[in-house]
Amino acid sequence: MRTPRLLVLLVALVGCAGASRGDVTVRRTDYHGWRGAWRLSNGTVDLVFVPQIGRVMRFGFVGGPNVLWENPALRGRALPVSARTKEWANFGGDKLWPAPQARWAWPPDPHLDGAPQKVTPLPGRGIRAETPVSAHKGIRFIREIALDPTGAGVTFRNVMHNAGRKDVDWSVWEVAQIVVPQYAELPLWKRGRNSRGHYVFKGYPPAPGTLQVGPDTVRFRWNPKRSGKIGADSPSGWVRAVFAGSRLTLSAAFLPEEEYPDDGCGQEIWSNAAPLRYMELELLGPIRSLMPGEKQALVTRWNLEPLRRSAR
Repeated sequence: MRTPRLLVLLVALVGCAGASRGDVTVRRTDYHGWRGAWRLSNGTVDLVFVPQIGRVMRFGFVGGPNVLWENPALRGRALPVSARTKEWANFGGDKLWPAPQARWAWPPDPHLDGAPQKVTPLPGRGIRAETPVSAHKGIRFIREIALDPTGAGVTFRNVMHNAGRKDVDWSVWEVAQIVVPQYAELPLWKRGRNSRGHYVFKGYPPAPGTLQVGPDTVRFRWNPKRSGKIGADSPSGWVRAVFAGSRLTLSAAFLPEEEYPDDGCGQEIWSNAAPLRYMELELLGPIRSLMPGEKQALVTRWNLEPLRRSAR
C-alpha cells in the first residue's frame, strides 16, 4: 500500500525533532588504568568519572584534549584511607570539599576526598555519585552530573548531607583542577566586600606580573615559581579559563546576603607552582547550618566553547 505524502512528511519531521534533541550515552569504560569508569557523551563533549577515587577526570570535546589536569604519577591507582590520612593524594580532576578550609586540618578528609564512591546511572542524562559518610564530620556528598543533550554544557547538583548526629556548619566547595591555560579569570566586582574588586589570599599573593586587572575582569596567569590565589564575590557567579582553542566557564548562583567562606568569596582561582603544572577554578556556596538529616545543594554549570583566534 502506498503511504500518503502527508504521513511521510510528518514522520520525517518527528525524526528530525528527535535528532535535534541529541542523545546522552552513559556507559562503563576503562580510563588510564581505572576499570569501570563512567563515560558520558552527547557526541560533542564527553566526561569521565572515576568511582575508585570519586572524581571527574576528563572533560573535553570528543576526540579533543582534556581541559582537566591529571597527575600522571597516580593514574590507575586508588590509595587506602590509612595512606590518605597522612598525605594528600593529588589525583587531579574535579571534586568536592567542605569549606572553609581553615576549619579542617590538612590533608583533606579521606572519606570525602579520594574514597571509592557509589555510582548510579541516570539513563539518557548522566550519573549519581555518593561518597561514604565522613567519620570525622558526619557529612557526605551526593553529586548528580547531567550532560546537556546537545552542545557542551554540564549541570552538577552538588549536595551535602548531614548524616551524623550533630549540627554542622559548612559550605559546599567545588574544586576543578585544569591544565595550565593561557589565563584564568574571574569578574571584577567593586561593590562587594573588596574595594579593589578582587580578593588576594593571605600567604598566597600572585607572582608579580601574573595579574591583569581590567574594567570588568581580573586575569590570572600561571607562574612556575610561585603559587597564588585570588577570589571574588561577584553576583555574576562565574570563573573561567581560556585555552589555545577553547574557553571553559564554571558558574553558580551567588547570594550576597548570605555568609560565604574566605572573606565572602564565591569564586576563586588557585595557581599551583611547578613541578605540578595546573590551576584551579573553584566555586563555593554559602555557609549553612544543617541539623542531622538536612541537606544543602550547590548547583554549578560548566560550559566549553570553541574559540576563534580573534576571540582570544
